[in-house]
Amino acid sequence: MAARNVVAIASRTSSNSKGCRKRVVLRAESGGSQAPSTTEWAKLMPLDEVPPGTRKLFSYGGLSLMLFWYRNKLYCVESRSPAEGAYSEGFIDALLSQEYTIECPTTKTTFDIRTGKIMDWYPDNPVLAFLTPKDTCRDLVVVKVKTDDEAVYIDASDERFQDKQSLTKGGYDTSAETNNVFGLEPKMYVEGRNPGDVEPDRPMVSAKKLSPATLAVSTLAVAVVAVTGSAVCLYFENLVALGLFWLTGFSIVAFFITQFASEGTEDGM
Repeated sequence: MAARNVVAIASRTSSNSKGCRKRVVLRAESGGSQAPSTTEWAKLMPLDEVPPGTRKLFSYGGLSLMLFWYRNKLYCVESRSPAEGAYSEGFIDALLSQEYTIECPTTKTTFDIRTGKIMDWYPDNPVLAFLTPKDTCRDLVVVKVKTDDEAVYIDASDERFQDKQSLTKGGYDTSAETNNVFGLEPKMYVEGRNPGDVEPDRPMVSAKKLSPATLAVSTLAVAVVAVTGSAVCLYFENLVALGLFWLTGFSIVAFFITQFASEGTEDGM
């Protein structure tokens, strides 16, 4: 049976030179072996799905992760750099160093693949390193994995799986996450109004419906008039009349379109 740490607490009362009494607490702790590990290994995939020298993207427990080999050992980290923005390239082609670090493809920031700690923050861009300090970025997500002769196993007891934190590969919904320094979504509001004011619901405006038959007949009529009028003006070689004809025709068409749109808006209000 494993020994447990025992903490003994005793107290005594003493007096100082001025006669004041004070309470002194004595704390003693006995040694012992550490509590057993609570790691719960779950089979992830067959080992032959991740041949040595390859990388594999996968999802587990709400996280987007990547398996890769480094010095004949399999490691698992999140699939993209927390130092990158919404459209992250990810770590699938990222460089690995001799110091157990992986490099962010965009910012060149390096992370320790064993602990996730930031090792070098914006090494090639001191301006961004100053504007976005190192402490604004969280550590890289590192998940414990192990292998045997047949399969890959993952630490299913990791609290991040229980939290179901969403770490996607990037895209338009990245601002909904809390996993990088660019994941801040500003509140949208109309200029000149208080951002805290609640916008009233507005009725939806539906455009006036136009039947296909009416549209076809109208288009055909406009085409006939345009071709006939242009032919007559060209026949008499009167370019001025042709220009006035087309100007008048465009004006009439624009007027009817405007009237139709206005009627549709009024019907929808």
